[in-house]
Amino acid sequence: MLIEYYNNIANYLMETFGANFIFLTIIITTTTAIAYFIFISYIITKLDKRYFIRRQLSEEDGIIPPHLTSMHSNRTKLLKMAKMLVGVSFLLIGLVMLVLPGQGLITMLIGFSLLPFPGKNKMEQNILSRKSVRSSLNWIRIKANKDPFIFD
Repeated sequence: MLIEYYNNIANYLMETFGANFIFLTIIITTTTAIAYFIFISYIITKLDKRYFIRRQLSEEDGIIPPHLTSMHSNRTKLLKMAKMLVGVSFLLIGLVMLVLPGQGLITMLIGFSLLPFPGKNKMEQNILSRKSVRSSLNWIRIKANKDPFIFD
């Protein structure tokens, strides 16, 4: 019954779109997934191993990073808007990857870290409390010969 169902879907797709379109879709999807993995791996390896701890301490103490105070206000606003746009994009891509192949939770974590909203720290800590997320992040760092993240 299940095999018949999949055969019906395959026949429908072949009749509707054709073999060339399906092959092109597979190639584009695979290339995009590989490029995405390389990009996310690059971001993860460039972060400091104490990134999640430092962030927690600076937010609790109310310390403003010095590189944000010396910038011109228009440039700061533009950078904040760009950061929010990238954060929302990563968040949406991560949500899609929860049902499609990819590192959905890690992508959502990066998206959350770029967005300013109340309760962000709790949500990040909730995602980081999952052993699979921590091990995936540290696996990428170890493969790049970097020290693993310190979470607590």
